[in-house]
Amino acid sequence: MKVIAAVREDEPDLDALLALPARRVVVHRPFPDEPAEQPSKVKAVVAAWCDDEPDADTLAAWSPLGHVDAYLVDEHVQIDAGLEPADGEEPPGLCRLVFLRRNPDLSRAEMAQHWTEVHTPIVHRHHPAFWHYVQNVVVRPLTPDSPEIDGIAEMRFRSPDEMREHFYDSEEGQRVVANDVARFLDRGAGWRILSRDVWLRA
Repeated sequence: MKVIAAVREDEPDLDALLALPARRVVVHRPFPDEPAEQPSKVKAVVAAWCDDEPDADTLAAWSPLGHVDAYLVDEHVQIDAGLEPADGEEPPGLCRLVFLRRNPDLSRAEMAQHWTEVHTPIVHRHHPAFWHYVQNVVVRPLTPDSPEIDGIAEMRFRSPDEMREHFYDSEEGQRVVANDVARFLDRGAGWRILSRDVWLRA
Protein backbone atom coordinates (compact mmCIF):
# COMPACT_ATOMS: atom_id res chain seq x y z
CA MET A 1 0.00 0.00 0.00
CA LYS A 2 1.17 3.51 -0.76
CA VAL A 3 1.23 6.30 1.83
CA ILE A 4 2.01 9.94 1.04
CA ALA A 5 2.73 12.38 3.85
CA ALA A 6 3.42 16.10 4.03
CA VAL A 7 6.00 16.91 6.70
CA ARG A 8 5.66 20.36 8.22
CA GLU A 9 7.72 22.48 10.60
CA ASP A 10 10.74 20.14 10.74
CA GLU A 11 12.68 17.70 8.57
CA PRO A 12 11.74 14.02 8.26
CA ASP A 13 13.66 11.50 10.35
CA LEU A 14 15.59 9.44 7.79
CA ASP A 15 16.48 6.70 10.25
CA ALA A 16 12.80 6.16 11.07
CA LEU A 17 11.96 6.04 7.37
CA LEU A 18 14.73 3.55 6.63
CA ALA A 19 13.41 1.34 9.44
CA LEU A 20 9.98 1.09 7.83
CA PRO A 21 8.77 -2.28 6.59
CA ALA A 22 8.41 -0.88 3.07
CA ARG A 23 9.65 -1.85 -0.38
CA ARG A 24 10.24 1.76 -1.45
CA VAL A 25 10.69 5.08 0.40
CA VAL A 26 11.10 8.41 -1.40
CA VAL A 27 11.70 11.82 0.18
CA HIS A 28 10.83 14.95 -1.80
CA ARG A 29 12.42 18.23 -0.72
CA PRO A 30 11.98 21.68 -2.33
CA PHE A 31 13.91 21.97 -5.59
CA PRO A 32 16.81 24.30 -4.78
CA ASP A 33 17.22 26.00 -8.16
CA GLU A 34 13.63 27.18 -8.69
CA PRO A 35 11.30 29.52 -6.75
CA ALA A 36 9.51 27.80 -3.88
CA GLU A 37 5.91 26.74 -4.60
CA GLN A 38 5.03 25.03 -1.31
CA PRO A 39 3.55 26.57 1.86
CA SER A 40 6.35 27.91 4.05
CA LYS A 41 5.89 25.30 6.81
CA VAL A 42 6.18 22.33 4.44
CA LYS A 43 9.70 20.89 4.65
CA ALA A 44 9.26 17.66 2.69
CA VAL A 45 6.86 15.12 1.24
CA VAL A 46 7.41 11.42 1.90
CA ALA A 47 6.05 8.57 -0.23
CA ALA A 48 6.30 5.05 1.18
CA TRP A 49 5.11 1.76 -0.32
CA CYS A 50 4.43 0.02 3.00
CA ASP A 51 3.91 -3.67 3.74
CA ASP A 52 1.21 -2.79 6.28
CA GLU A 53 -0.77 0.31 7.11
CA PRO A 54 1.34 2.42 9.52
CA ASP A 55 -0.27 3.38 12.81
CA ALA A 56 -0.35 6.86 14.33
CA ASP A 57 2.82 6.36 16.40
CA THR A 58 4.79 5.15 13.38
CA LEU A 59 3.65 8.13 11.31
CA ALA A 60 4.50 10.61 14.09
CA ALA A 61 8.02 9.12 14.18
CA TRP A 62 8.55 10.16 10.56
CA SER A 63 9.20 13.66 11.97
CA PRO A 64 9.25 13.68 15.80
CA LEU A 65 9.79 17.45 16.04
CA GLY A 66 7.49 18.32 13.17
CA HIS A 67 3.94 17.50 12.08
CA VAL A 68 2.93 14.77 9.65
CA ASP A 69 -0.23 14.77 7.51
CA ALA A 70 -0.46 11.30 5.97
CA TYR A 71 -2.85 9.79 3.43
CA LEU A 72 -3.47 6.28 2.18
CA VAL A 73 -3.68 6.46 -1.62
CA ASP A 74 -4.64 4.32 -4.59
CA GLU A 75 -1.82 4.73 -7.12
CA HIS A 76 -2.45 5.05 -10.90
CA VAL A 77 0.74 5.34 -12.99
CA GLN A 78 -0.37 6.93 -16.26
CA ILE A 79 3.03 7.79 -17.80
CA ASP A 80 5.98 5.64 -16.73
CA ALA A 81 9.53 6.96 -17.13
CA GLY A 82 10.94 3.58 -16.11
CA LEU A 83 13.06 5.08 -13.33
CA GLU A 84 15.25 2.59 -11.45
CA PRO A 85 17.60 4.52 -9.15
CA ALA A 86 19.64 2.67 -6.54
CA ASP A 87 19.10 3.14 -2.81
CA GLY A 88 20.08 6.67 -1.78
CA GLU A 89 20.18 8.05 -5.32
CA GLU A 90 18.42 11.05 -6.81
CA PRO A 91 16.63 10.23 -10.09
CA PRO A 92 17.11 12.70 -12.93
CA GLY A 93 14.86 15.69 -13.45
CA LEU A 94 12.48 17.35 -11.03
CA CYS A 95 9.04 16.53 -9.70
CA ARG A 96 5.95 18.61 -8.97
CA LEU A 97 3.51 17.16 -6.45
CA VAL A 98 0.07 18.75 -6.29
CA PHE A 99 -2.29 18.14 -3.35
CA LEU A 100 -5.76 18.40 -4.88
CA ARG A 101 -9.28 19.19 -3.71
CA ARG A 102 -12.26 18.06 -5.72
CA ASN A 103 -14.94 20.25 -7.25
CA PRO A 104 -17.49 20.54 -4.41
CA ASP A 105 -20.25 19.48 -6.80
CA LEU A 106 -18.65 16.02 -7.11
CA SER A 107 -18.22 13.13 -4.71
CA ARG A 108 -14.70 11.78 -4.22
CA ALA A 109 -15.61 8.75 -6.34
CA GLU A 110 -16.90 10.97 -9.16
CA MET A 111 -13.78 13.13 -8.99
CA ALA A 112 -11.52 10.06 -9.10
CA GLN A 113 -13.35 8.59 -12.06
CA HIS A 114 -13.13 11.82 -14.06
CA TRP A 115 -9.46 12.31 -13.18
CA THR A 116 -8.35 8.79 -14.07
CA GLU A 117 -10.64 8.11 -17.05
CA VAL A 118 -11.48 11.46 -18.67
CA HIS A 119 -8.53 13.69 -17.81
CA THR A 120 -5.77 11.17 -18.55
CA PRO A 121 -6.20 11.19 -22.36
CA ILE A 122 -6.13 15.00 -22.22
CA VAL A 123 -2.82 14.85 -20.36
CA HIS A 124 -1.37 12.57 -23.02
CA ARG A 125 -2.45 14.96 -25.79
CA HIS A 126 -1.61 18.34 -24.30
CA HIS A 127 1.23 17.93 -21.73
CA PRO A 128 4.31 16.97 -23.78
CA ALA A 129 6.72 17.77 -20.93
CA PHE A 130 5.27 15.10 -18.63
CA TRP A 131 7.99 12.44 -18.41
CA HIS A 132 6.38 10.52 -15.54
CA TYR A 133 2.82 11.05 -14.32
CA VAL A 134 1.03 9.42 -11.39
CA GLN A 135 -2.48 9.99 -10.07
CA ASN A 136 -2.78 9.11 -6.38
CA VAL A 137 -6.44 8.95 -5.38
CA VAL A 138 -6.80 9.51 -1.64
CA VAL A 139 -8.54 6.60 0.08
CA ARG A 140 -8.54 8.22 3.52
CA PRO A 141 -6.34 10.29 5.84
CA LEU A 142 -4.19 8.33 8.29
CA THR A 143 -3.41 11.11 10.76
CA PRO A 144 -5.84 13.13 12.88
CA ASP A 145 -6.73 16.64 11.75
CA SER A 146 -5.13 16.20 8.32
CA PRO A 147 -6.40 18.80 5.83
CA GLU A 148 -8.98 17.42 3.43
CA ILE A 149 -7.24 16.20 0.27
CA ASP A 150 -8.84 14.14 -2.51
CA GLY A 151 -5.88 13.39 -4.75
CA ILE A 152 -2.13 13.90 -5.10
CA ALA A 153 -0.66 14.29 -8.58
CA GLU A 154 2.98 13.54 -9.36
CA MET A 155 4.45 15.11 -12.49
CA ARG A 156 8.12 14.55 -13.38
CA PHE A 157 10.02 16.64 -15.92
CA ARG A 158 13.43 16.12 -17.47
CA SER A 159 14.54 19.69 -16.68
CA PRO A 160 13.19 23.06 -15.49
CA ASP A 161 13.44 24.39 -19.05
CA GLU A 162 11.43 21.44 -20.39
CA MET A 163 8.78 22.06 -17.72
CA ARG A 164 8.48 25.76 -18.49
CA GLU A 165 8.70 25.63 -22.28
CA HIS A 166 6.66 22.50 -23.03
CA PHE A 167 4.18 22.20 -20.19
CA TYR A 168 1.38 22.62 -22.76
CA ASP A 169 1.47 21.73 -26.44
CA SER A 170 -0.31 24.94 -27.51
CA GLU A 171 -2.55 27.77 -26.29
CA GLU A 172 -5.55 25.74 -27.41
CA GLY A 173 -4.26 22.77 -25.44
CA GLN A 174 -3.90 24.96 -22.37
CA ARG A 175 -7.56 26.02 -22.71
CA VAL A 176 -8.70 22.41 -23.10
CA VAL A 177 -6.79 21.39 -19.95
CA ALA A 178 -8.09 24.33 -17.92
CA ASN A 179 -11.69 23.71 -18.93
CA ASP A 180 -11.48 20.05 -17.98
CA VAL A 181 -9.69 20.68 -14.68
CA ALA A 182 -12.50 23.06 -13.67
CA ARG A 183 -14.98 20.21 -14.10
CA PHE A 184 -13.43 18.02 -11.38
CA LEU A 185 -11.10 20.14 -9.22
CA ASP A 186 -11.35 23.19 -6.99
CA ARG A 187 -8.49 25.22 -8.45
CA GLY A 188 -8.48 27.63 -5.51
CA ALA A 189 -7.82 24.91 -2.94
CA GLY A 190 -4.92 22.57 -2.31
CA TRP A 191 -1.20 23.29 -2.70
CA ARG A 192 1.91 22.08 -4.52
CA ILE A 193 5.65 21.58 -4.17
CA LEU A 194 8.36 21.51 -6.82
CA SER A 195 10.87 18.96 -5.60
CA ARG A 196 14.09 17.07 -5.95
CA ASP A 197 13.64 13.56 -4.58
CA VAL A 198 15.90 10.96 -3.01
CA TRP A 199 14.95 7.27 -3.13
CA LEU A 200 16.05 6.12 0.32
CA ARG A 201 14.92 2.62 -0.58
CA ALA A 202 14.35 1.91 -4.24
